[in-house]
Amino acid sequence: VFITRIKKYKIMNDIHSFGKDMIFMKSKKEIAVITGATSGLGLAYAERMAADGYDLIITGRREEIIKANAERIMHEYGRSVEVCITDLSDEEGVNKLIDVLNNKNISILVNNAGFGLKTKFIDTNYCDVKRLLYLHIMAVTKLTYFVLQSMKQRNKGTIINISSDGAFAVLPKNVVYSSSKLYTINFTEGLHMERADYDIKVQAVCPGFIDSDFHSRAGMSVDKTRKGIFGFQQPGDVVNRAMMALKKNIVVCVPDKGGKLIRLIGKYMPRKMFYKFASGFSENATAKHV
Repeated sequence: VFITRIKKYKIMNDIHSFGKDMIFMKSKKEIAVITGATSGLGLAYAERMAADGYDLIITGRREEIIKANAERIMHEYGRSVEVCITDLSDEEGVNKLIDVLNNKNISILVNNAGFGLKTKFIDTNYCDVKRLLYLHIMAVTKLTYFVLQSMKQRNKGTIINISSDGAFAVLPKNVVYSSSKLYTINFTEGLHMERADYDIKVQAVCPGFIDSDFHSRAGMSVDKTRKGIFGFQQPGDVVNRAMMALKKNIVVCVPDKGGKLIRLIGKYMPRKMFYKFASGFSENATAKHV
C-alpha cells in the first residue's frame, strides 16, 4: 500500500508538472499579426493563420465587427485572438500596436491594412493623401522594422506585405494608391535580398479585384458580379494561392490572371500607347458606374 501511494504521488506530481509545462508552452505559442483584419483579405489571412495553428493579434477600426470576428475565430479554430483597435494611418496608432507587440513572440506579420481614393490627385483632400501614404508606406516600414529585430535574433519569421496589381500599371484617379503599392513591392524585394543570411521569408502579394468592402468604403461603385479575367476573387482563394507561392519562395506573388496581364502590359506596352490605354480604361470604368 505504501509503495502504491508513492507511485500515485509520483504520477500526480508528474501530471502537475506536465500541466505547468503545458501552460508555459501555450504562453510561448507562435503569433501571427494581421493588420486590417476586420474584413476581406485581412480576415481571410486571420482565418488561415488560425487554421495553421497560430495565435492572433489583429487590428482594425470597426470595433464591433472585428471583435465579433475574433470571437468566431476563437470558437472555430481554438486559438487565442487579441484585438487592437487602432488607426495605423498616423504615428500614434502605429505606436499603439507596437506597444501591444512588445515582448511577444511574433512569427508572422501580415501588413494588410489599406484604403483607396477615387478622385484625381489634384481634387483629393490632402489630409487623405497623407493618411494613405503613412498607412501604406510608413506604417508598413515601421512595423516591419520592429518585428524584424526579434526575427533576426530567433533566425526565423515571415513578413507578408499586401501590394496590388495596380502597382504594375498606374491609372488616373489611382495615382497615390498605385505609387504607394509600388513602394511595397520594391521594399519587399530589397528585404528579400538583405535577409539572405537569415531564415526569414518575405513576400509581396499583388491581388486584383477582391470581393470585399474595399471599394464601397472608398465610395467606389463596382460590379462584383463581373466575370472573366478581371472578375472579383474570393479573399480566401487569394490567400490560399499566396500561401502556396510563399512555400515555393516566390517573393512577388500575383495570384490571379488579370494581375499577371496587367503586369505584362505595364512592363512591355510602349509608354505612349499605355498612357492612352490607361486613360481610356479609367474613363470607361468611371462612366459605367456614374
